[in-house]
Amino acid sequence: MIGRQIFEGDIVLLEYQAVPQDGDLVAALIDNESTIKTLVRKSGNLWLRAENPRYPDLIPALDLQVQGVGRAVIRMLTK
Repeated sequence: MIGRQIFEGDIVLLEYQAVPQDGDLVAALIDNESTIKTLVRKSGNLWLRAENPRYPDLIPALDLQVQGVGRAVIRMLTK
């Protein structure tokens, strides 16, 4: 998620009962795999946009369930 300034080791805080909007950072279950991506809603269709150009967008073959909406990122200053 380098395009959203989220890096390896960061902790993403999620709100589970939030209604996801287009462009929100979400934790989602897509075709039985968990991921954190940007939600895209267009013409009634939903898919997940990767914010790292090295990874493709994810279009569900079967199912897309939003598990939570990202609200904050925690980054440790030292290891």
